Amino acid sequence: MNPSRYLCAIALLVTLGAAPEPQPGGIPWTDAEIARLHENVEAAFAAPALRGAYVGLLAIDTVRGTVLYSRNADDAFTPGSTFKLLVGSAALQYLGPDFRFVTTLSGDGPPKDGVVSGNLYLRGGGDAHLGAADLRAAALAASRSGIRRVDGAIVVDDSHYDAQRFAPGWTVDDLPYEYGALVSALELEAGVVHVYVSPGPVAGAPVKLRVEPASGTFTVENHALTGAPHSEDTTDVVRPLDSPQKIEIVGSYPAGAPESDDLEPSVPDPQLYAGDVLLRAFGDVGITVAGGVRSGVAPRSAGVLWRLESAAMPALLSEFWLPSDNLMGELFLKELGAARSGEPGTFVNGIAVEDEYLRSIGVDPAALSITDGSGHSAYDRITPRALVTILQSDWNGAQRSIVNDALPEAGVRGTLKDAFAGTSLDGKVFAKTGTHRHARTLSGYLQTDDHGPVTFSLLVNNWLGDDRPGGSAQLREAQAALLSAFLRGPF
Repeated sequence: MNPSRYLCAIALLVTLGAAPEPQPGGIPWTDAEIARLHENVEAAFAAPALRGAYVGLLAIDTVRGTVLYSRNADDAFTPGSTFKLLVGSAALQYLGPDFRFVTTLSGDGPPKDGVVSGNLYLRGGGDAHLGAADLRAAALAASRSGIRRVDGAIVVDDSHYDAQRFAPGWTVDDLPYEYGALVSALELEAGVVHVYVSPGPVAGAPVKLRVEPASGTFTVENHALTGAPHSEDTTDVVRPLDSPQKIEIVGSYPAGAPESDDLEPSVPDPQLYAGDVLLRAFGDVGITVAGGVRSGVAPRSAGVLWRLESAAMPALLSEFWLPSDNLMGELFLKELGAARSGEPGTFVNGIAVEDEYLRSIGVDPAALSITDGSGHSAYDRITPRALVTILQSDWNGAQRSIVNDALPEAGVRGTLKDAFAGTSLDGKVFAKTGTHRHARTLSGYLQTDDHGPVTFSLLVNNWLGDDRPGGSAQLREAQAALLSAFLRGPF
């Protein structure tokens, strides 16, 4: 059950006189219950999966603010993707619930006898989910306006943000993959090309690749072979440092297996990728472009031929937090910078807005290290107390329902859909997950049966179970034991 709907139900019961306690958010915690809770939590901390790890936990009564448990609450931790709570909450406050990313196609002038004598401009506004289908719609719009030939070029304009493609603290190991997609104001397909693998006819034969959408801005080379039936799928993506325009598919794929899931390799030049796919869409509707595709800036005088608005902020926040989308975190951060300081949006200017946001809710930014928007940087640090303060601000603010609906829910949606299966936590944890090398984090709300919601931040660092067989499952069990301690009641 959504925590906000639970509280509404409690309020209704109080009005009808059916609830035993005339208190919002359930029955208040007593000192004796908190003492018993401490014993249960401490016992859960003895789990072997946590041995050698450094753990921070702060949990408070969401409605009353009572501290229920605190361990290392003011120490700085590597947050992983729980860091996305910061940029998402700041974006909701500063950009507003009606905010949308905007992409446009404009031209130097109307066509004369079907010919545009100048350029067309594809200008990005930070929409991670601009798709090839959208560019086909843009091409159709141009065709319907009477355009048959463009004497100039398709100019791709990503000047809404600066040209810094990734944040400090990212590594070259990240760059071939979707979670390391390069940051541009003009993205296409979330910065990736879609590659699917099918086995060849016999073991040892090259695999078959399906690549969508087609683009000439990079090459996809097939170095993968068909493995024996029922063998391990070892397919992987390589982007050679000395050949950044090359995407190599390597490894083996078992004979007789169905087509693979999408490998989603990231592309080297997001803005040129978008322009090239648009150029091909123009060709499909009979429009020729003499000058091909090049980078540039659209003049203010260019007339808009086509305009695409993204979903509004509530849906954007869900698209960001539920799957834990790194690219969206960086786009939100640069958008904050552009909204406050003007174009181009930058990491530095976005972080300045986050600092302002943190001060406004009572968090000293000096206690944090903010490098990016996604939590992917190795330099990011945050405290459990800061995360709880962000969550409390969201809970007590006007946009509580937007935040609650955008968070993963245990057993139901997002990165918690398959978490805590078969436990008492199903449907009761609404939280942002975080996964980083040697770090597993979780911060959000826990709905108890008797005491209303609990706001918590559980950060595990220096964890060495990444390569241990069953390590992740054992840690999830330890997390479940810690959180379940808050559900045991009445004490």
